[in-house]
Amino acid sequence: MELLNDFLFPEDRLNSPLLTENITLSEKSSWKILIVDDEEDVHTVTRMALRRLVFEERTIEFLSAYSATEAKELLHQHSDIAVILLDVVMEDDNAGLSLASYIRRDLNNNMVRIIIRTGAPGQAPEEHVIIDYDINDYREKTELTTQRLRTAVITALRSFRDLSTIVALNQEIEATQKELVFSLGEIAESRSSETGNHVKRVGAIAKVLALGYQFSTSEAETLKLAASMHDLGKLAIQDSILTKPGTLTIEEFSIMKTHSDIGYQMLKSSKRSLLQIAAIIAREHHENYDGTGYPQGLKGEEIHLYSRIVALADVFDALGNQRAYKMPWPNSKIKEYIQEQAGKKFDPNLVELFFKLFNKISSIREQFPD
Repeated sequence: MELLNDFLFPEDRLNSPLLTENITLSEKSSWKILIVDDEEDVHTVTRMALRRLVFEERTIEFLSAYSATEAKELLHQHSDIAVILLDVVMEDDNAGLSLASYIRRDLNNNMVRIIIRTGAPGQAPEEHVIIDYDINDYREKTELTTQRLRTAVITALRSFRDLSTIVALNQEIEATQKELVFSLGEIAESRSSETGNHVKRVGAIAKVLALGYQFSTSEAETLKLAASMHDLGKLAIQDSILTKPGTLTIEEFSIMKTHSDIGYQMLKSSKRSLLQIAAIIAREHHENYDGTGYPQGLKGEEIHLYSRIVALADVFDALGNQRAYKMPWPNSKIKEYIQEQAGKKFDPNLVELFFKLFNKISSIREQFPD
């Protein structure tokens, strides 16, 4: 085998910074490379060729699979595999390509770099394979000398590193955005009788209801964030009304009601889907299912589902916690009220779902106490 012969030549002993045996390594974990091939010799030679490879002060950890089935098991056990060296023909003629499809489509793993190594290039044409199976590199086994294999792996590791950096950055940006969104909602609530944790509880309750309503996880998470801004318009309401311990006068209540439209106006111009959803919720979360709410008097499904969910979450949390104008209600009284308001204030289907999920919903108070 040319790869094995090449490995035995003196070039394997070059004093490369990537191959220095006495290099001081950092505490970083090793790069994981999965070798998928039904030939034992290929595994042996690959390990020999790459055994001293060091990239960015990280060594290589090898994983071996002798079939696509074994590879799937390892992929489930190791979510941080950086590179896969993949044969095409194993337990059947298309086992490798089927595995690549499984990785990209079923596992939704677009991070791992896949290098096809085939001994039958005519059976898996290069252009077709790279495009249709999202393959990152394609090599015939006969052309892969030790140095070319190292180069291909280093290129793949560099690509995996860059993708990982981008994902980590995006996660950091997303986490920062979430903190800012919650902080904005908390600022609005801190000016009234509600606590900052009210917005966290409403968001968490809305997410539970959304998941129970068969929302996707990502959509439920978006609703959770958007719900935290439902009372943003209260920033424009004067303190004398927001913090008044007694009942509001008709004039004061008219002013208080404007917070729905104010919140909508503050958010509606954004091009971000999160803030567009938040704008809808800010405007509609005081609409009633029977059409008696405000500010538009919407009825039934004229009210967006997001708003109907948040309305129920908001009232449940408000009733169960102390305010300047009221003491907290016991669960029994809250449940009685919500059942009574099914089809009036609240969507009856959501009320039914609410009672099915009541234990999970009520436990959210313990997670975010006042």
